[in-house]
Amino acid sequence: MKPIVTGVKKPATLDDVAAIAGVSAKTVSRVVNRNANVSAATRERIEAAIRETGYRVNQAARSLAASRSFLIGAFMPHLSSYYFAEIFRGAAKACRQYGYHLVLEEFDHGVDSIVDRYEQGLRGAHCDALILTPPVCDDEKLLDALDRDGLPYVRIAPGKQAGRSIAVAADERQGVRELARHLWGSGRRRFAVVAGPADHAAAMVREQAFCEALAELGCDPASILLTRIDLHESISEAGREASLALLRSAATLPDAIFAFNDEIAVGTIAAIRELGLSVPGDIAVAGFDNSNIAELMWPPLTTVHQPIADLAFRAVSIIADASRPDDGDLLLPTNLVVRGTS
Repeated sequence: MKPIVTGVKKPATLDDVAAIAGVSAKTVSRVVNRNANVSAATRERIEAAIRETGYRVNQAARSLAASRSFLIGAFMPHLSSYYFAEIFRGAAKACRQYGYHLVLEEFDHGVDSIVDRYEQGLRGAHCDALILTPPVCDDEKLLDALDRDGLPYVRIAPGKQAGRSIAVAADERQGVRELARHLWGSGRRRFAVVAGPADHAAAMVREQAFCEALAELGCDPASILLTRIDLHESISEAGREASLALLRSAATLPDAIFAFNDEIAVGTIAAIRELGLSVPGDIAVAGFDNSNIAELMWPPLTTVHQPIADLAFRAVSIIADASRPDDGDLLLPTNLVVRGTS
């Protein structure tokens, strides 16, 4: 004799939602799948019915019906940084909004072959598309593999092969040039740059924009001190060590230092204080990103704000075909945020 089961509520169906909203199941499906061809009033009525019934999407059935996995892949570097935390926050937010799921594949840029990580990991996940962040967005072997597989991708802040794919980026040159003018206008004349790796496109863009802007103002580019760090290490500690070496070897100390990002700038400030110097009295310091730490440190850090999370959100939106740019790549503005370190 079979046991009698009581009190078990049957899961809500599309038909249940449609009956309450007074529409067809097909219209409910359009809302569930984020189809734009539904009026705002109808969408609101259906979403209210979904909340009332507790309807949950059957992801397997949805994928089968749409011939899509509703998965978006991304590579996650074996590195803790504000930049990538914001990238994944923005991507995850967009995935929730558009009904996708984010799949992350971790890699170590100094050890792993990114093509191997793709072939051994994300290729088997059957993602609908990938978002590619620096520096993997410029890896030609990876791009060739994706093209061979016919897997769409959106690149975030690529530095090479413009036009190869849809890309979203921040106008880094704009913000860095504004920063250079600010430091020059505040009376600084001896400059140094704690830059990122030479093979990192954004590092080169920021370094070149800074030096070019200073040259236009009358600074001799040859007088600008330069050191680079390895992003595979602890970023702030790498910034401290590189800054210490630069300052100890300088015949004349700089009175302003531009760091590739805010985390490096934190290390730079630590190095300056370690040598018994003050910020900004002896040396002004500026970073890039406008991370949370920029406001929390003392004095607060002058930095260039870039909309990192929004870059990732826009990349996912393009994949979901919700905001595909009509005229090529999408370029978002940056702006200087002046605080106590300058």
